[in-house]
Amino acid sequence: MRLLSIGSIEPIEGFEDRLKLEFDLLKEEGFKVTLKKACKGNAIYFYCYVEDELLLKGNFYDELRKVFFNCVANALSDIIVNYWEPRLIRRIIRENYFYFNKAEQNKIYDFAQEILNYNELSGKKDLSHQIRRKTFVLHKIQEYLFSSNTIILDGFVNFRLKKYLEQLEESVDKAIDEYLMDKEYREFIKLLRHFVDLQEPKRDLVNVVFHNTEIILMDENCKCIEKDSTLDLVAKENPEVNMDDIIVSTLINIAPRRITIHGFSGKEKIEVVNALYNIFEGRINFCHHCDICLKSKPFTTK
Repeated sequence: MRLLSIGSIEPIEGFEDRLKLEFDLLKEEGFKVTLKKACKGNAIYFYCYVEDELLLKGNFYDELRKVFFNCVANALSDIIVNYWEPRLIRRIIRENYFYFNKAEQNKIYDFAQEILNYNELSGKKDLSHQIRRKTFVLHKIQEYLFSSNTIILDGFVNFRLKKYLEQLEESVDKAIDEYLMDKEYREFIKLLRHFVDLQEPKRDLVNVVFHNTEIILMDENCKCIEKDSTLDLVAKENPEVNMDDIIVSTLINIAPRRITIHGFSGKEKIEVVNALYNIFEGRINFCHHCDICLKSKPFTTK
């Protein structure tokens, strides 16, 4: 008996293997499913057969059918989220934001992928978001299979997974904002780097010391470098300007030939270090073991 027909217009790598993996698990439980493949027009169909004797044995038809559909739903939801989802995201970008070139679209795609699986609380990638999307898709497939013995994946995704597609579209919209902000930031950093390159260095070396929650600038003699008083005044009059901005601005004005960063753990004030690393490209060194790092010398104001 044919229990189910699965069709797909868009070829998906690993489609047949993923179905067979699920059916191999069923076989271990004594439930053998025969899979036959056929091409009809521009679609590929997979026909799932089970022996009549197995279904009718002991009047377990409904129970076995439920087990079979749950396994198929598990396989198809995996295929949609793991294999189809990247194509869907690229399609959304291509159709809605066609005015970006190929390289820009690839960057937007990367941002969208990060946003989909990003945990705002931990600030890290969180696979639980992907699991939730898969669970949503799985339940939708289960609902559909119990009322139909044929599923065309392309149509199912486009017309039965509206909420899922809306989530992907929302991630792309956010990715556009992230991409534009990142592009603006990179252009600004490039401008600052050019400005620094044109300046005559006022110092040969500046030590940037991470001390508790502060960043302290010191010269080659381990004496603290005072921040520009004008910049301090600007910071007081503009609350959005913080002390880290003042530090970066002071270094840009000094334009030292070399910058050594001390005591940076890799956790705090990463944005500041990234900015310095990009602005003063080729001038940055990191140190973790000198006297300054160990704070064995007192800080004296010059």
